[in-house]
Amino acid sequence: MKNEMNYFKIEYIQEPQLLFNEGGISLNPCVGLIKYGPRFAGSSTTEFKTFKIGIIGSSKSIALTKHLFESFYMKILPDGDIKPWKIPFPGLNANSKLRFEFIFNPEWESIIDSFDFENLKAAQSSSERALELIKERIITIYEKETPPDIIVISFPIEFYYICECSDTKKPMIKVGLDDFHNRIKLLAMQLKVPTQIIRPETLQLEGTQERSLVAWNIVVGMLYKCQRGHPWKLTHLEENTCYVGISFFKEKGEETRRASLAQIFLDTGESFVLRGESFSWANKDYPNSPHLSEEDAQRLMSYVLTHYKLIRKHYPDRIVIHKSSNFWDDELEGFKSATKNIKSKDFISILPSDFKLFTQTSYPVLRGTLVLTKNESIGFLFTTGFVPSLKTYPGFSIPSALQIKPFVLDTSLLKVCREILSFTKLDWNNTFVYSKMPVTLSVSRKVGHVMSETEAKRICNLDTHYYFYM
Repeated sequence: MKNEMNYFKIEYIQEPQLLFNEGGISLNPCVGLIKYGPRFAGSSTTEFKTFKIGIIGSSKSIALTKHLFESFYMKILPDGDIKPWKIPFPGLNANSKLRFEFIFNPEWESIIDSFDFENLKAAQSSSERALELIKERIITIYEKETPPDIIVISFPIEFYYICECSDTKKPMIKVGLDDFHNRIKLLAMQLKVPTQIIRPETLQLEGTQERSLVAWNIVVGMLYKCQRGHPWKLTHLEENTCYVGISFFKEKGEETRRASLAQIFLDTGESFVLRGESFSWANKDYPNSPHLSEEDAQRLMSYVLTHYKLIRKHYPDRIVIHKSSNFWDDELEGFKSATKNIKSKDFISILPSDFKLFTQTSYPVLRGTLVLTKNESIGFLFTTGFVPSLKTYPGFSIPSALQIKPFVLDTSLLKVCREILSFTKLDWNNTFVYSKMPVTLSVSRKVGHVMSETEAKRICNLDTHYYFYM
């Protein structure tokens, strides 16, 4: 490695652009949403949209939830000075520049009252009973003649006094080994109902982000769930390419059991989540770095390709694998075997690194800077740093690069890194300009937290759509 770094070249990758309604293009998600409006699922027009919101909670938490959303009706300025990465929230009303609004109706509300709380206290497992109660209320609301597009579940503060909670600074309600929040996501996924969970501290804006960021993230995340479609996409991803992020999670209650997770992205902007089979991992040299056997790797990738063909009616011309660890020989053979009929393949590991560059200015290295070794055996990509469109670096510490290492490379490493940088701008649950990790890996980790619950193992057909898990 030391010898290789004696010969290197530096490339600069331009900030990827995002595509909004009617072909509008912007570098910044918030700017693009205000200027052009979101991409509405199944529509390319500027038609104003209305989304119906249901609520489950106590009388107090429902009232506070409505009050929070009422505060979103008007423009919300960031705390302190307006920054290029801190865009004022424009307001969500009938004249909103975002071109949609949320509406509430008592018909879509379900109140958890004092009688329900007394029953929870008397239950053998208060947390299990609370889950059953929420499931019953979701079903009741969705049996309405005109059901809402999403249900907001506003946790009553009483849940934290009645149910078992973790002994942490920010208590989490527990259901045995499972997390209450994740169990709600699983049961709602089985009912095919998108949900938005709001904790008491969010309603009070205590220990959260500032109000403008809370508004942006809640509203845009709910838009994605309501329309079951992405509000923006990249201006370009290669056609007939299947991008796959491979990560792993530990199954709760199973000390040596792991499972793999594949996050699929298509050039259309669609994304899907596939859970691989469980496997045993008890490697004393690498206890926290699980890897697939050749058979498991082949099986997982065959599953991915089958799902791709189900959607697109044909196999991809190119497959790109992003992996959160290096490829071991057995894994590599398994992935190669499953993709032997695919024309072009790029198998890439993406890892954090301590690699840093120092400039002679007061600003750090440019985001998009790529350092390549002479034979392109490895690259260091800065996904954080100074952003020319923002005219600043929206961070605090010195940026460090991601290590990009190809194990199979049929295209150029520059092209692969350009795509990785693009994928740092596709998390529809986060309206900041970019993330450090590409969503091929960051999203699969988030979904892995939900799929790691003991209850997930009992569900035969886990839904493939991200909006059920976020």
